[in-house]
Amino acid sequence: MRLPDASTDTLTPARPYSLARLVSATALLILILLAATSVMLFVSLQDTLRQEKTNLRNLAIAFSAQTFSVAQAIDNAMLEAERAIAANALASPLPDVFDRLGENNMAREYLLGIYRYDTAGHLVAGGGPGKGDGEARAPVPPPEGDTGAVPGGLRITISNVDPATGRGVIHFSRAIVDAGGKRLGSIVAEADSKRFERIYNLIELGDGGSVTLLTRDGTMLARAPDFPSSIGRSLASTPLLQYYLPHAERNAFVAASPLDGKRRLYGYDAVSRYPLVLITAKDQSDALASWYERLWTAMVSLALISITVILLAWRVARDATQQFSLIGKLAQSEERAENSADYLATILNAVSTPIWVLDGARRIVMLNDAFSRFVGRSAQELVGQQESNVLDAAGAGQRELRYRRYQSVLDGDADAEASAEIAEILDGAGAPRTVILLSSKLEGEAGQPQVVSVLTDITERQNAERRLAYIANFDLLTGLPTQGQFRRMLAAALAGAKARHSAIGTLVVSLERMQEITDLMGHAASEAAIKQVGAVFQSLLPRAQGVARIKSHEFAVALEAEAEAGRAFFAQYAIELLERLSGALNVGGREFYLGPVIGVSIFPEDGAGADELFGRADSARNRAGLDNHDRIHFFSVRAQTDLDERLTVEAQLRRALERNEFRLVFQPKVQFASGRINGFETLLRWRNPVLGDVEPVSFIPIAERTGLIIDIGAWVLQEACRHLHGWQQAGAAIKLAVNLSPRQFHQSDLLPMIRQCVLRWAIAPGSLELEITESALMSREQQVDALMHEIRALGIELSIDDFGTGYSSLAYLKRFPVQRLKIDRAFVRDLGKDDDSAAIVRSILNLANGLKLGVVAEGVETGDQLAILRSMSCDEYQGYLFSRPVEAGAVQALFEANRAAFA
Repeated sequence: MRLPDASTDTLTPARPYSLARLVSATALLILILLAATSVMLFVSLQDTLRQEKTNLRNLAIAFSAQTFSVAQAIDNAMLEAERAIAANALASPLPDVFDRLGENNMAREYLLGIYRYDTAGHLVAGGGPGKGDGEARAPVPPPEGDTGAVPGGLRITISNVDPATGRGVIHFSRAIVDAGGKRLGSIVAEADSKRFERIYNLIELGDGGSVTLLTRDGTMLARAPDFPSSIGRSLASTPLLQYYLPHAERNAFVAASPLDGKRRLYGYDAVSRYPLVLITAKDQSDALASWYERLWTAMVSLALISITVILLAWRVARDATQQFSLIGKLAQSEERAENSADYLATILNAVSTPIWVLDGARRIVMLNDAFSRFVGRSAQELVGQQESNVLDAAGAGQRELRYRRYQSVLDGDADAEASAEIAEILDGAGAPRTVILLSSKLEGEAGQPQVVSVLTDITERQNAERRLAYIANFDLLTGLPTQGQFRRMLAAALAGAKARHSAIGTLVVSLERMQEITDLMGHAASEAAIKQVGAVFQSLLPRAQGVARIKSHEFAVALEAEAEAGRAFFAQYAIELLERLSGALNVGGREFYLGPVIGVSIFPEDGAGADELFGRADSARNRAGLDNHDRIHFFSVRAQTDLDERLTVEAQLRRALERNEFRLVFQPKVQFASGRINGFETLLRWRNPVLGDVEPVSFIPIAERTGLIIDIGAWVLQEACRHLHGWQQAGAAIKLAVNLSPRQFHQSDLLPMIRQCVLRWAIAPGSLELEITESALMSREQQVDALMHEIRALGIELSIDDFGTGYSSLAYLKRFPVQRLKIDRAFVRDLGKDDDSAAIVRSILNLANGLKLGVVAEGVETGDQLAILRSMSCDEYQGYLFSRPVEAGAVQALFEANRAAFA
């Protein structure tokens, strides 16, 4: 580029030119410039479209990964439901699968409920948060036939769409089949479509931009920003479903929107393992805004160059035809030069990109209005100023580098005729901006060297890229690192600890009661609470090597200590952290207690790798959550072994009922006064082909905790009543006692089940007794009182098992309709050895005598125990001293032999 010279050199006549040849050459030059510009603009357009589609595809992949995590959590919940059903008789009620989900399970944030349907599409069971089976949502038709390529496949649909808000219910359906492939029904999980939109609103895609979730068959499930009329609509006829998705699981394309007809750029990604597709869209005009600016600049520049070429050609032609008007032509030439400069200034001022020209002393000699706006000063103030006084580079190093490049351009180095660089500078408001600076050498008037520079601001683009990187590694709510980032920090800390021969403690913290805030005050209050907790963990830095939010209500800490400090150092740190988190948390004017538990693993004794230490700390945290007494647990190999054994027992226990591995035995209860058998207690035994004979103390607590005790207890009651019916039909007036577990006692269908057993087996009044532990009576006293009176109305007697070992309240003995107390074997075992045990037994007998209740002593194994109990006027006893538990076939014979002996 060369600025017009102001010289007045005398023009010498030139030889005549052919006008036709001049016109042809000029036209050819303009056509070449036009073609070159068109090619350049076309390439630029394709690059812009390619980049925008790449960005949209990458954004779709990121959202697809988040959607996969949610779908997987929901799918796991449904698989848990399916396994629970598989472990139960089909006629039995569905276990409350939703309540068995962990408090921190991601699925709970999205699910409205989980339901089971039979093959006819009738609702069988299910529920949502805090609801029982009887409070299921409106019935939703189950999927037709097999729902996937293999039994158990997933089908996703939507219904109940509110046309005003676009809120709908997303159904995740899974068929239930037996081992032979026969369809038994379906499991349906319901999720709120609006909860998916919260994920998609994290990124602003501009006017006309959107993030959409579809099923593989084209049904729209969610969209951000919302478009209420489109939710539930089928887009099966769109190019995405007709062409692109069948050919590629992820891609980008341009098409007209099926919603409003506008042309948009789309990026999509099929969600791994699920029939879902995530689509990101951006308005084409918005995506091509920067290209339109370049188009305008190119067109203006092309027009300017074309005009200049035409003017030059016209001048040459005029020179050739008007050789005798040299002075006049010179004056006219100067006038045209001045007009061209004004015209050039007008064009440059119309360009939105900052442009300025520097002379050999780095002074500003020309600029456009965009440059004035960028630096916040007028053109009059800027002309003649040093560039370094106007554009302040961020740092001395960048200023020196820019000066050297500028000098290289001025000096005419072959490699520096033009230069491009990314720089950090301050704009007129003092804000740091990231820009691309293009510089090129030109000649000014009289041939002096000058430099023209063009500035492109890329700050917003880089901010968007940093935002995406931040989302991938940091929690948006608390600003803490995510689990993946924490594992990397832990790995780095371990590398340093190995070099320094120090110890690293990994702490995983779970807030067990955080769900209470969500249930009572909603998600906004829960998020406010999480922010407060996040601030607590932020305050642990820099003492800790790393902190993170790893799940909804779980956090992690990595801490280094001297190797000699050992376990005591980390124990003290965990205690201090527990105390900080155990205080009241004020949310919305109310105080909440979070119920923190902590699991700890230590390098090097518990492992050497980040994943190993993190997993073992999480395992210890899980044990702490199950422990009602100790809220801090350290990892131990023995605990892992115990856990493995418990899981093995649980796995076998889940199929024990269907494989008929249980049996009942019966232990007689004997009257002290007469020596006669007064009845039998029903006891459960389990023989497993893998584990052999398993003691009740090993499997009953597991059955209670997992809920399997519900179906096992129902089977025990049915079998006991069946045996009692047979003995009574044979003429033996036997009384039978059956234990009810605390979890079974609080089931809503307990009374109907008992009534059905009594009626089915025609149980005589007074021949069946139910034993209930004290702990089962200590909550919901009014409901318990009503239930016990209804049981008594069926002619069934009630006794309190293991009396004296629970949270006794003497008031309930007067209130509840119980007939007898059973003294726990722990007190009977120490009779004759421990005066305290004798005192307790005597107190129980005196209490029962005052309330006119019978008393049965359990676990009598020695003659001394029997003599002491007899001296205290105990009513009945049972234990190995009289008889071990006997099989069902021996009960009647033992009963009749005893009656004959004491006839």
